[in-house]
Amino acid sequence: MTARINRRALAAGLLAATAAPAFTSVPDLRGAGAASEPALRGDDTARLPDHAALWTRMPLPFTPAQAWHLLSPATQAEIGAAVLGMALADYVSGDMHDEADHFHDDALRGDCMDVRDSLLNRISDRLWSLFPDLYGPDGDHPAWALNSGMAPPAA
Repeated sequence: MTARINRRALAAGLLAATAAPAFTSVPDLRGAGAASEPALRGDDTARLPDHAALWTRMPLPFTPAQAWHLLSPATQAEIGAAVLGMALADYVSGDMHDEADHFHDDALRGDCMDVRDSLLNRISDRLWSLFPDLYGPDGDHPAWALNSGMAPPAA
């Protein structure tokens, strides 16, 4: 079954229906008596690469950055929390640390490995369901790849 979805209308409707509430305050994670500066880092850290040169080699209907902005704030929050959770679980799992630096709770470390792997394995499916124009419908390549001859048609 192939259904065309007006993504702009869908995104506008989702935005209106599921707008995530803004934080009214950020918890002070630094402890009592700390200065009044924000607890979390701002945008002064190194930025991630956008790989624009790669995306321009494909006739995409929109860039990954544009795709992100088509998502509702609730979905952006869901995916952002999953990415942060995946990174935190990866840190606690200790795979990147020497054995002497591992957390002491092996059961916790194992659970973190499971959570990290679960999130990593499920995030692609979640994104594919959100953007069939970018990733393609179930069992087929996206139209941009088929129309450009970059991918073979489904058998």
